[in-house]
This record gives sequence, structure tokens and C-alpha cells, in this order.
Amino acid sequence: MDQKETVIDQKMRLFNKNFVLLWAGQVVSSIGNSIQYIAVMWWIMNHFSSSQSGIVMGLMFTFSVIPMAVIGPFAGVLNDRISRKSIVVLSDFLRGLLILWMAYLAYTNTLTAILIYLISALMGIGGAFFNPAIQSTIPNIVPDKNLTRANSLYQTGMQFTQIIGPAIGGVLVGFFGPFFVFMLNGFSFIISAGTEIFINFKQSISKNKDSSFFADFKEGFKFLYNQKLLFWSMIIVSVLNFAFSPLDILIAKQIKEIYHLGALELGYTVSAFAIGMMIGSILLSIIPEIKVKHNFIIISAITMGILYVFFGFAPNLLTFLVIAFLMGLALAFVNVLFQVIIQRLVPDEKRGRVFSVMLTFETMFQPISLSVIGFLSSTLSNVIIFTILGTLVTVFSSLFYLVPGVKEV
Repeated sequence: MDQKETVIDQKMRLFNKNFVLLWAGQVVSSIGNSIQYIAVMWWIMNHFSSSQSGIVMGLMFTFSVIPMAVIGPFAGVLNDRISRKSIVVLSDFLRGLLILWMAYLAYTNTLTAILIYLISALMGIGGAFFNPAIQSTIPNIVPDKNLTRANSLYQTGMQFTQIIGPAIGGVLVGFFGPFFVFMLNGFSFIISAGTEIFINFKQSISKNKDSSFFADFKEGFKFLYNQKLLFWSMIIVSVLNFAFSPLDILIAKQIKEIYHLGALELGYTVSAFAIGMMIGSILLSIIPEIKVKHNFIIISAITMGILYVFFGFAPNLLTFLVIAFLMGLALAFVNVLFQVIIQRLVPDEKRGRVFSVMLTFETMFQPISLSVIGFLSSTLSNVIIFTILGTLVTVFSSLFYLVPGVKEV
């Protein structure tokens, strides 16, 4: 009897074996990714001229994002048809091999811009399969009452790696060079894949295996369209994503051209944003479950829009850092609570498709936004651009109140 109670208690706990292994594996690979980001940037800046390096880095980012928008819907269907565990383990393992290949190319000095784009695209494909699988799995491995805390802790781990990763990356690149960092990141993905083998994903696999991929994708989109809360939220979030995509470019321009500071201060700003997100996620993990989530989501999103406008008027770096911190704090509330709502509203057997459709809509506007704002930033001041984008975020965040059913969540 005691043994049976222990098993039930294990299933009802947040920190059960499955969640801990998933969390730990992703923290390890995310730290590796953060370190890799510094190493790749450093390698590109040292192997291309100053006029070429910016183009190479921009194209690298574009090639990593496009596969998520193009392949995402098919990846979502596959996530509902076959074992998500297989997808997660294989995605991490194969991405680890890709990074190890990049390490070999860097070591032999044969890493070219074309190969960087190719590896970025293949990594993007792996992410297109991996991300919906993870988002769909968390509700299956933690009790529903702890779903907000689970998502908060997951986001906390990811943001923590964004804070310490770049610092570790800078030290490792300085002492050992990019090759060593590429190797470290490659092995971090493989270690992550190893921990995921022991996770029980507890998946409900879709039974419509005889239908076509297009039919399954259409069914996922139809489900999303019929859920007016999710559908209109997806449209609004896509607009917000459009507004936030060029934030890094605008921040870098503000630091360099307005404050006349360098990369160190840029790093401080990125860290302030990540610290804000981490603290917001920690708060959500320790406070009681928020019953009425829509007010927190909408107010936090509106706050982000107002802070976006303030960015352009910040008179000095200290004010800029405070705004970045507060924006990260607000974003944590939006991300975590919205994620919980989706996970609870979507049945497990449709979750992969729905997450993929939403991810596709959210990412497809990023290249457009980066191109448009990149062009406008050469002719308009940061104050004007921050004001336009901040107003856009504020207005569309307010529209959440008009979404059908929003007041019920």
C-alpha cells in the first residue's frame, strides 16, 4: 500500500524524474548554444572583412529562421503521428553532430560562409521538429496544478543560460578559441539527447495515420481557427513578434551611436533583459497559481509596449538597463502564462500541429521585420522607430481584450 502511494505521489510531484531530466538536458544544451553564439560571431568577425561580417551574420540568422516557418507545419503533424521522444532525442543528437562537423571545419580552416548557412539551416530544421515536441510534452509529465510552475522553471533555466552562457563563451573563446567551443556545444547536444532517452513522454499519439500530412495540418489549423481565443491571440502575437524582432539591432545602434559605448555595455543590456525574464519566471514559479491569467498577460504586454517607447528617450545607459530589465520581467509573464493557456486548451494528440502552426505564423514575419527596420534605421532616428514599434505593441496588446473568450482564462 505504501509503495502504491509512493508511485502516485511521484506522478503528482512537479520535480519528478521526467521533468528534471528534461529540464537538465535543455539547460546543458542551452548553455552550449549561448557559448556557441559568441564563438560563431567571433569566428565570422575574424575571417571576414568588417563590411562582409554583418551580411554573413544576418544571412546566418535568416537561414536558421526560415526552416521553422517552412517546415514547422509538417514537423507538427509528425509530432502528433510518431513518438515525440524519438523526435526530441534524434533532433538533439543530429544537431550535436552538425556542431561537431562545424568544429572540424573550423579546425581545418575550411568553414566557409556557404557552409555556415547550410549548418544554420539544418539546425533550424532540427529546431522546427524539436521545439513543438518539447512544448507539447511538458503538460504530459507534470500535474496540471503545477503547469504554470513547470513552464516558469523551464523558462528560468533557459534565461539563466542566456546570462551565464555569453560570459563563459567569451572566456573560453579568449583562452581556447572557437574550435574548442564548437566541440563543447556539439557534445552538450549529445549529452542532452542522452538524458532524454530516460524520459517517459506519456504521449497520446494521433490515430488518423491514414490521412495525408496536408489533411492533418488542415485539421490542426481548423482546430486553431475554431478556437477563437487561440486564433486571434496567434494573429496578435504575430504582430508583436514583428515589432520585437529588430529589438537587438535597435539596442546595438542605441549603445554604439547614441551613447557612444562598446560591446561590453551591449552585453550588459542583453544580460539585464535576460535577468528580468529569469526573475519574472522565478516569481511565477513561487507565487500561487494565477487563476485569472488574461489580465496579467494583457497588462504585461501593454507595459512592454510603453517601455519600448521609453527605450528611445532613455538619456543614459543606466536608464536603458532599467528599461531592459523591466521589459524582460513583463515578457516572462506574457510568455509563461500564454504557454500554459495553450497547453491546457489543446488536446495532446493535436498539440504538435497547433504549436507548429502558431510557431510558423510567429516566425514568418521575422525576416520581413528585420529587413524593413534594417532599411528604416538608416534613414530614421531610433527615437522614431522605438516610438512606432512601441505604439504598435501597445495598441495590439490592448486588442487582446476584444478576443472572444479571453476573459474566461
